[in-house]
Amino acid sequence: MGKYKLTYFNGPGRAEVIRLLFSAAKVEFEDHRFGFEQWPTIKQEMPFNQVPVLYIDGTPLCESGAIFRYLATEFGMNGANSLQAAYIEMVHGVLHDVYSKVPYMENDAKVKKEKTTEVHQEHILPALKKIEKKFSESKRQFLVGDKLSYADLKLMNSLILTEERAPEILPQLPNLCALRDRVRNLDGVKQYLASRPESIF
Repeated sequence: MGKYKLTYFNGPGRAEVIRLLFSAAKVEFEDHRFGFEQWPTIKQEMPFNQVPVLYIDGTPLCESGAIFRYLATEFGMNGANSLQAAYIEMVHGVLHDVYSKVPYMENDAKVKKEKTTEVHQEHILPALKKIEKKFSESKRQFLVGDKLSYADLKLMNSLILTEERAPEILPQLPNLCALRDRVRNLDGVKQYLASRPESIF
């Protein structure tokens, strides 16, 4: 297995599923984080002037989707076949789409809270209720197949954000919350969550 270095801002964003994959697999990596003030300099060093970038034995791999799909495949967290892999990507995509509407960069605290609540009610909750229904009907322990995937890691991390910013919707999602708790207590994931820096977003 190669030597890994992940370069991204000091926040979750597009890199958090990548960090969680390493943690769940218990694979060591260098978590290179930086602040906004360092970005103009670091940007010029990036292959496509964007992050995240994963260096594998010094060779860069760009684009978050390419990175986490590669790692998930390497670590056995991308389904048992190509159809499961497609459904895992589908779930991740749905969660990414609705959670990307949260106003992470809003500076006005009151406006940020109001908009976050609005996004949860109008976009996030409807999507999560559909996933909750399908997951409940499946009687499975994980979202796709019979083992942990990056879709489960994405869901867990998303619901932790909701837990912090719009907890009032969570009673409507009992099965997803139970999955969140199972995943957050996995060895490796639990330790990472306990030690990860506070987000700048």
